[in-house]
Amino acid sequence: MLEAAFQGLQNLLSLNVLIGMLAGVCVGTFTAVTPQGLGTPLMYALFLSMVTQWDPLVAIAFLVGMDAVSSTCSAYLPVLFGIPGGAGSQATVLDGYPMGRNGEARRALGAAFTAGILGSLVGTLTLTAAIPVAQALILFLGSPELFIVSLWGVSMVSVLAGPRPIKGLMAGAMGLVISVVGIQPQSGVMRFVFDQPYLLEGVPLTVATLALFGVPSALGLALTRVGVEREPAPLAGRLLDGIRDAFRNGWLVVRCSFLGVWVGIVPGLGAQVVDWLSYGHAAQTCKGARETFGKGDVRGVIAPEASNDAKDGGTLIPTLTLGVPGSLVSALFLFALTTMGFAPGPFMLERNADVVYSIIWVLGIASVIGGCLGLIFSSQLARLAELRYSIIVPSILGFVLIGAMNANQSPLDLVMVVSFGFVGYFMKRFGYPRPPLILGMILGIIMEKYLYISTARYGFDWLGRPSVLVLLCAVAATLGYTLWSRRERGAASGRVRAGEGAPTGFRVNWETLLVLGFLAFFLLAIRIGFEWPFIAKLMPVYIAAVPGAALALWQLLRVSTGREQAAPGGIEMDEGFSRHLAPTVERQRTVVFFAWFAGAALAVWLLGITVAVPLFIFLYCLIEGGERLRVALLMAAIAFLLVWGLFEGVFKVLWPDGVLFGG
Repeated sequence: MLEAAFQGLQNLLSLNVLIGMLAGVCVGTFTAVTPQGLGTPLMYALFLSMVTQWDPLVAIAFLVGMDAVSSTCSAYLPVLFGIPGGAGSQATVLDGYPMGRNGEARRALGAAFTAGILGSLVGTLTLTAAIPVAQALILFLGSPELFIVSLWGVSMVSVLAGPRPIKGLMAGAMGLVISVVGIQPQSGVMRFVFDQPYLLEGVPLTVATLALFGVPSALGLALTRVGVEREPAPLAGRLLDGIRDAFRNGWLVVRCSFLGVWVGIVPGLGAQVVDWLSYGHAAQTCKGARETFGKGDVRGVIAPEASNDAKDGGTLIPTLTLGVPGSLVSALFLFALTTMGFAPGPFMLERNADVVYSIIWVLGIASVIGGCLGLIFSSQLARLAELRYSIIVPSILGFVLIGAMNANQSPLDLVMVVSFGFVGYFMKRFGYPRPPLILGMILGIIMEKYLYISTARYGFDWLGRPSVLVLLCAVAATLGYTLWSRRERGAASGRVRAGEGAPTGFRVNWETLLVLGFLAFFLLAIRIGFEWPFIAKLMPVYIAAVPGAALALWQLLRVSTGREQAAPGGIEMDEGFSRHLAPTVERQRTVVFFAWFAGAALAVWLLGITVAVPLFIFLYCLIEGGERLRVALLMAAIAFLLVWGLFEGVFKVLWPDGVLFGG
């Protein structure tokens, strides 16, 4: 282990690897500081198709560096503007913003960055200690056990992905079906290809992720038409006071850090709950918290920031040791590792232990660098938080189109990104979480591999193995307890009352049509796949589509008869759109938004991406955003330099010409 750890550190001494890590730190810092609309999953999707073509160590350093610092530097928006800088910094608002308004913004930021650095180091050390333990335990896991663990990961993420578990399970099942598109290696059957060579290698994950997250994020900003509504708190106070606060409350940092590690290990929890758990723990255990928390107590900043950074180390434990991601970002990272030729899980620990330790080193070093940058450049970085929606929206859509075309450089990439953009909109609009869909697409490939090996080697006798039975009982128990506990909490809170949810007659609305779409999708998958050989249809039909169809029928009954209600205690993994707009205004702005987006995709097809993206950004800023001419020209020039200068000049990406130019 020591030899692998030393070799992992040596891997980072390459100049290219160090530059890759620093570039990731810069991108992650930008992502954390800018207003809502951007996020680490979206930035991962933007860069995945590009970085997987780099040297693997450089790409890994970039991705891990970007993720590590996005948590460390997420305190700007909560402290200065009173809005979350990400899912894991929501609780920071409660005391961070009052501190900012009381002239202690620098103190709050100093405490947040220092607690984040210390929390990240705790998470990194825990991950380091988990590797040799995992290597010993993994010897007892075969393909049947790994299949059950992967199934548990998808199901738990789906159930924990929102207050309506059935919606998360439907999304996860849909992702499993989509994951099998392409040629089935063992039988040679072309599954769901529909005579399109484009689909022979499957649905491009980067395109789907970009569309599912990027398009609705941009739409959310376009609907409200605001960036940051509040005046920023004055950047006053002393950073050194906050640094001292973090060390003075070192025991609180340690406790919340280990809480963050535990939350990171559990699939589906992560950033959506870690800050609230640690804040609640601090409020219950800190002396005098009842009187001071929520009014500007620095301990209310330290606790969530420490746990939010520590969770990253915990999330990587199941990702690297079992090949089962604990969050959406770790799932995308797992996909990147697989694309680069690694096999996260037992094989990677055996064959690429030095790479595993390189990941650990980058996680720790990048967090320290990011925290130090936040402390040093706090004044300059705070200005990024004031970016307007009219600049962010076209930038997101421009990057979505660039990332989509960089996947296969095919016109069908544009069709795919627009189609998934619509799917992402409807899922977000009606509260169907998108992360389980992406996780299903990633884990479905892994699950089918383990399922095939298990079935080919043992038939179905593997279902009777004691270890498999124990894991199946654990899966059933955790799912059952989660659903039952929510129902009990709902009854206790009075949300489940006698007579509530009684049928009110069949009714049709937009959500009914969405559920019918889910049902049609699953039934079509069953119909098409039923004629395939057993080994080719086992995963998509019996494991995914049949349960998915049953869930869709159940949900259709609930929606069409008015029985649908939120299950209390769910974790909002996926936020919905703002409900403050009048329905007519929301519909009008949504139609206008998709007209701009579809027009931009059409322009890319006709004119080529080098011309279309800068032109789209210029027109959107000028016409829709109402920006000044010089601002619109500046944004278009930046877009052109990125597309032509960076991608073509530096990364040697040869963009296809538009149809009008002979492409």
